[in-house]
Amino acid sequence: MQPTSTTPDGPVPDVCVVGAGPVGLSLALEAARGGLRVLLLEAGHGARRASGTPLDASAATVVDPAVHAPFSVTTRLGLGGTSWVWGGRCVPFEATGLARRDHVPFSGWPLTRADVAPFEQRAADHLDCGSAEFHTDPVDGWDESLVHTTQRERWSRRPAVARRLGARVRAHPGVSVLPDATVTDVVLDPHGAAVRHVRVRRDGGETTVAARAYVLACGGVATTRLLLNARRTCPAAFGEPAGALGRFYMGHLTGSIADIVLDRPEDFADWGLVRAEDGVAVRRRFTLSERAQRDHRLLDTAFYLANLPFSDARHGNGALSLFSLVLAAPGGLWRLVARAETRRRNARWQALDWRAHRRNLTRRPHRVVRDVGAVVRLRLRDPRRREQFVLRTDTGTYALRYHAEQVPDPDSRITLNHRTGSDGRPGIDVDLRYSSQDVDSVLRAHALLDGQLRANGLGRLVYRHPAGELAAAVRDQTMDGYHQLGTTRMSSDPRDGVVDADCRVHGVADLYVASTSVFPAGGEANPTFMAVTLAVRLAHHLAGRLAGPESRPVPADRVAPSPGDLPGTAAGHQDEDRQP
Repeated sequence: MQPTSTTPDGPVPDVCVVGAGPVGLSLALEAARGGLRVLLLEAGHGARRASGTPLDASAATVVDPAVHAPFSVTTRLGLGGTSWVWGGRCVPFEATGLARRDHVPFSGWPLTRADVAPFEQRAADHLDCGSAEFHTDPVDGWDESLVHTTQRERWSRRPAVARRLGARVRAHPGVSVLPDATVTDVVLDPHGAAVRHVRVRRDGGETTVAARAYVLACGGVATTRLLLNARRTCPAAFGEPAGALGRFYMGHLTGSIADIVLDRPEDFADWGLVRAEDGVAVRRRFTLSERAQRDHRLLDTAFYLANLPFSDARHGNGALSLFSLVLAAPGGLWRLVARAETRRRNARWQALDWRAHRRNLTRRPHRVVRDVGAVVRLRLRDPRRREQFVLRTDTGTYALRYHAEQVPDPDSRITLNHRTGSDGRPGIDVDLRYSSQDVDSVLRAHALLDGQLRANGLGRLVYRHPAGELAAAVRDQTMDGYHQLGTTRMSSDPRDGVVDADCRVHGVADLYVASTSVFPAGGEANPTFMAVTLAVRLAHHLAGRLAGPESRPVPADRVAPSPGDLPGTAAGHQDEDRQP
């Protein structure tokens, strides 16, 4: 298929952003507020709904499905992108997660907390998690030297960002949103030093779109696939085949191998999900100090309290017992109280102790009604809202969830294969690998926390498996594919990464990446908040560089068509879903 000719009549966007997920939307809005003309290309629908996945089975093959969730679960097309499957947890990167650590190979960002902190409030606004204040006072009497108790995660009030953030983007006069527009290639000049244009497929036709700068914000794996494809025609680009592009694919290790028993059950009021002053749900986390990580050679790790498995009647909570029975029931009633992942983790119907659950239900019926009512109201208030809930137990016993960093590994990678996806682009093989260091660090971090709980008189850990089976239990729970880190990693030296500290691709004057894939190390934090923070920072960088009169002429063969001139697009079509 030959691309159509571009038209000299359309305005040249200052920035062409590829992808309208939370990162792309935030970047587009910030850039437009900075005075730039932005063209936002989204392969899915422009309406406020998800429309499939950009990585179907024909486009991406997972080498080990046991450690990588299907892309049909982890990715979405359409305005809002993967926020349609995002839980809404917002966590900042601490200084330790950004620092180089001798015991973590390939760690270290070319950024510090001072570089990103000024942009965190804007990120919090875009993700609707209230204030960017993520710390609180330590627990009374707690020794903070090894384990901190001051970090608080914040939860987005509306994780599916299409309705609020998407509406703001569509309403801004500086942004043109073009849905159903799939970028199939990034075409570089013969020297690989600049982008000539991107190829766009829409309604069966193909055209080229040019801009003064380009930002790939279409997800970690999809962005990497685009760059790998572009390198086929320009082999020297992006660090050459032996370079970092596609390598260092990471996620996190998360799960539960132990329960935490609070010595004073009333302390739960400080550890469960509570409402902050701004009405946002927050939760306190245990995190490892820089000293603990250095002296014990541990990876960055966080812990937080969660519900015991619903099916385990020892929690003593009547509402959890009721939820367990609902999850076991046929039909879709379970969706009122849980997500699919919650149901999967609690799928132990054969082992239910029906008598014990019945005792829980009848012990305090008024409390059951109160707890169930609170959870159902939470779910019914906004079906897209995915905020978790944690219910108090009389025993002070809760599941302890961990969220741990993975060591960057150059052999954990994404590569092109010899197949062609249904979208006409080369397929990819996705080979996510976890190491013995990853698992060992999780186990030793638990032991350190257990010692600190006992020493500080707060509680203790009770493991769910014999000591000899704990490593296997961690490995059995190890699965990601949601976070998609590392494959276009950030570095000061072009030999060590793909993008620089401003997210600009090394050696390419006008190409940037806004994605979790730029993370050179994952830290303990859930990555969405940091990715949006970097997008805000990048938008300010671009505004400083490009705002005002153009600093250089745009060649005639790089003039972009207006959206109305693209195949199958009527003028103004990009605004068809613009509503307050």
